[in-house]
Amino acid sequence: MVKLFTLPKDENAPEANEDAVVSELSRLALADGASSDAFSGLWAQQLCTQFVQTGSFHPESAAQEWRSAIGAKPLPWFLADKLRQATHASFLGLEWNEQLTAQAIGDSCVFVIRDCALALAFPYTRAEDFAGHPALIPTQGAVPALQRTTFALEPGDTVLAATDALAAWFLAEVAQQPWNSLLALQGPGDFARFVHALRSARRLALDDTTLAIIAPDTL
Repeated sequence: MVKLFTLPKDENAPEANEDAVVSELSRLALADGASSDAFSGLWAQQLCTQFVQTGSFHPESAAQEWRSAIGAKPLPWFLADKLRQATHASFLGLEWNEQLTAQAIGDSCVFVIRDCALALAFPYTRAEDFAGHPALIPTQGAVPALQRTTFALEPGDTVLAATDALAAWFLAEVAQQPWNSLLALQGPGDFARFVHALRSARRLALDDTTLAIIAPDTL
């Protein structure tokens, strides 16, 4: 079973959520659009959809689909002007069978939990890694190098994927086994209450927040 959760930074404007997550069969993609860019949520969605449908990372074809989708919209002048610049997003793509294959650009992360311990963190491994500016995929211009890893899965493993705010919290809390709290979530209401509590305690950045849980019976 694959569980998908997302919560916008502003719950009064859910349409402004710039995170995207798409899953089908044994593929999942998660992306986080840059909040200062035009139509970055749509860019994140196109990157995820293209990967899940094809199993390949081709940002050029995703960018064509993104431009086509925008072309059907009437645009105010300030957005038309902003579109002359590139829009950016992070990306994490996962495939699994006997092993997990992950590819990433930026600060969306995947974690594997085995025997109540963290067995894999990728591409970031420490909370301190989030201090800098992440690599991002642009709709035009040079694309940063894609990071890849493979990991042999074992029966009972659980895979978690998260956008940057939740991934940073997760790595900061590894000693407290934060995966237990995430694996206990049953539905969107649980996830919303969990995220609200962390935000209120200033333990989680106020940002669009997305989580995917790939349970053992799915692997």
